[in-house]
Amino acid sequence: MLERLEVKNLATLPEAVLEPGPGLTVLTGETGTGKSILVGALGLLLGAKADPGLIRPGAEALLVTAWVDGRPYSRRVTPARSVPRVDGEVVTLAELQQALEPRLTLHTQHAALALTRKSRHRATLDRLVDAEVREAYETAYRRWSTLEEELARLEARVAERERRLDVLRFQLNEIEQAAPQAGELEALEAEARRLGHTDELMRHLGALLDLLAESEENALDRLRTAGRELGQAARLTPELEPLAADLEAAEAALAAVVREAEAYAANLEADPERLEAVQRRIAELQRLERKYGGDLAAVLAFADELRREIAELEGAEDRLEALRAERQAARERLEAAAAALSEARERAAAELGPRVEAELRALGMPRARFSARVDRLPQPQPHGADEVRFLFAASPDLEAAPVEKAASGGELSRIMLALALHTGADAPTVIFDEVDVGIGGEVAVAVAERLARLAGERQVIVVTHLAQIAAAAGVHYRVVREGASARLERLEGEARVRELARMLSGSYSETALEHARELLEP
Repeated sequence: MLERLEVKNLATLPEAVLEPGPGLTVLTGETGTGKSILVGALGLLLGAKADPGLIRPGAEALLVTAWVDGRPYSRRVTPARSVPRVDGEVVTLAELQQALEPRLTLHTQHAALALTRKSRHRATLDRLVDAEVREAYETAYRRWSTLEEELARLEARVAERERRLDVLRFQLNEIEQAAPQAGELEALEAEARRLGHTDELMRHLGALLDLLAESEENALDRLRTAGRELGQAARLTPELEPLAADLEAAEAALAAVVREAEAYAANLEADPERLEAVQRRIAELQRLERKYGGDLAAVLAFADELRREIAELEGAEDRLEALRAERQAARERLEAAAAALSEARERAAAELGPRVEAELRALGMPRARFSARVDRLPQPQPHGADEVRFLFAASPDLEAAPVEKAASGGELSRIMLALALHTGADAPTVIFDEVDVGIGGEVAVAVAERLARLAGERQVIVVTHLAQIAAAAGVHYRVVREGASARLERLEGEARVRELARMLSGSYSETALEHARELLEP
């Protein structure tokens, strides 16, 4: 609900605060005072063009702020730019409009927002359609559109499947033919180093064995001799026994080194063919790493992914067949749901037309014709397979045309009032301007009664020049012109009686005041 509207430096209003009530609130004032300025302020919040000419002369900027359910929505306009905000945060104008449109509906000569877009015609009529019928269609549409998208993706993949499979199979065959093993490359590189340095290894090992065991004064013989000498000394003094044991262990260790070096040297022989084979294998594995991954583990993981994708593509025809069957079944369900929704809309349209026409007769449009037309669309849309249009003619001799083209501003407002009474309003707060243009007497009473009835379900704000409508309000504001400026004041008690008297007769005569008091009686 709109709790508060603040306006600063908008046209003739230096500053104004409107706090509408929960039911019916009216704005009155003499002709030319600028009663519609506050409605225009709300229009700025709902996306209306910010004309710099709206800025009060001498002011740098105008500011409009509305509090709805405790949240501020504002728009500041300067000659150079417009700054919309929600909760103090700068947003785009579209975001401000989208945030407020579900909360405020504005009906004026220039902004009968609920009737200027075909989507709103459908949404209005759909309030008379069983929610289960609409939900069944929306569910069917979501399922069908999901399958359509999935099928399109799969068909695109199938169209290039053979080319893709050729590539995948070639890559997998290349890896499988090579049959790489984890850790293989490191072992091969070590073997290649050994095979590539056989002569140098033989030379070093020969020199080593000569020093350790084969020369006349080799290290092993000398160590054995030293061991015997230390053993003899240890028999003479027990203190040398640990040293003798250490030297004996050193001899055994050196003998083991000699044996292993001899064994390694015995197996060493130049093998150019094996070296070439190892180098070829290393080159092959390194090429796979460069092509398919940073190391052999990555190459093997890539091969697993290739197998998965190949299996998926090879099974695509089966999935495609199943998906087409699912899509066909979903389409049949969608068409059945669309037919049910269309029938429900046609029944609602048949009921709505006479109801609105009856209201329009009571609202001072006795010869008006109104109907809701439901036309089938060639393709289903998210909200159905229908286009809904409201048609209007002010008299029987005129051809019915789309209501947004055929009705004047005042007629649009009354049509919206009639629709709201039978379908509900688009938003919790409904603002009417010009709903009372060209009417009076009994029609004014009828309009007042219907606004009051709507205000029992919605917050309703009306700009009016009719005392009958103003008297039905729970909250009454008046716009007063003072020179080049205007101000807004809330009326209560005798001040309200005097305003109604002025609206009734243009004077404050006792008769007018008495009539005004009678209007305010419950």
